[in-house]
Amino acid sequence: MKRIQGYHLLFGAALVTLVALCAWWTIFFMRAVELERTASLNRITHAAVVTALMLGHAPEAPEPGPVKAEVPLEVIHKKDRKQDDIFAPAVPRYPEIGVRPAPASLIEIEEKVKSRRFMMVGEGSLLFLLLGICTIMLYRLVRQERSHMRRMEAFVSAVTHEMKTPLAGVKSMLQTFSAGKVPDRDQDKLYAMGLKETERLDHMINNILLSGRLRTQRHQVSLKPVSLFPLIDEFVEHRRRFLFDNPQALRFVWKPDVENVHVLADTDALSTILENLTDNAFKYGGKSPVVVISIERKDGHVLIAVEDSGTGFDQAESEEMFVPFKRMAHHDQGVQHGAGLGLWIARTLARKMTGDLSASSGGPGKGSRFIITLKEAAG
Repeated sequence: MKRIQGYHLLFGAALVTLVALCAWWTIFFMRAVELERTASLNRITHAAVVTALMLGHAPEAPEPGPVKAEVPLEVIHKKDRKQDDIFAPAVPRYPEIGVRPAPASLIEIEEKVKSRRFMMVGEGSLLFLLLGICTIMLYRLVRQERSHMRRMEAFVSAVTHEMKTPLAGVKSMLQTFSAGKVPDRDQDKLYAMGLKETERLDHMINNILLSGRLRTQRHQVSLKPVSLFPLIDEFVEHRRRFLFDNPQALRFVWKPDVENVHVLADTDALSTILENLTDNAFKYGGKSPVVVISIERKDGHVLIAVEDSGTGFDQAESEEMFVPFKRMAHHDQGVQHGAGLGLWIARTLARKMTGDLSASSGGPGKGSRFIITLKEAAG
């Protein structure tokens, strides 16, 4: 912690120093522009004075008008001068006549100074803007890094717990079997429980590996027409094998018009989506969860819904549920299973298949409904 605070202090000091340097450079260059303006006016004033002295010693009075010199000058009567004019009288002989810089030369000097000021203000503003943007980006990166570290810590903790629980169950079961203390009537049930725990562990490991491939864009899907009804029917029968207490807790309902429907999908990806959504529904389905899978055709698409009557969620949180490592558990329910990857993986795979995945709920305690939308394909 002290090391991190030291880094923050160092960054803050460097930022303050950089701002001070930028301000100093801006002031320095603005001062340089003012000095350049003063030098130009002094030079042209000196030229007017020297020319006036030369004309003041001439045998004849000079005629009003332009004067040939290094800088643009003109001769005028004293009565024609303006209050702010630079005016040098032609003394000693002709004090009523004098020399002043040509107005065009003064305008040129002021325009040049104005241009320099505008350039300095623009460059200074751009410098401070870039500095501000860099500071904001660095701040956001630091915040994202902290958030990522917190998510990774939570992820490691969750994965450790999720791996330890099924391993402990399998270990205990094997120890019981090895001791020969399992009655024959309970063996099938214990085998099913062990298979369920290993299936849970295998599912979690596959999700972690798949999330890595999805993040690095290395996972590809192969889209082709897939007969949806037999795929879901087989999936439901497979999952029911692990629901030895209540196989009917997972139901598949459909209308006759969808028995021959085909969708554009990848078989493995769609199975993974169904596995994650079903697993999520049982986790958050309450004490006696009942999960229903249904199919519906709509406007050239097929909607696959996975519903439960469990904890539900606030509809305003629906999009946050698909953020990786984010687990939208309600504290009053005490549900904290999983690594927070299942829903993100499911939506990512659905979108890779040119479909989508959405979530809806009537509110906390009113169940959840996840809908997979896929394009219908010709069989």
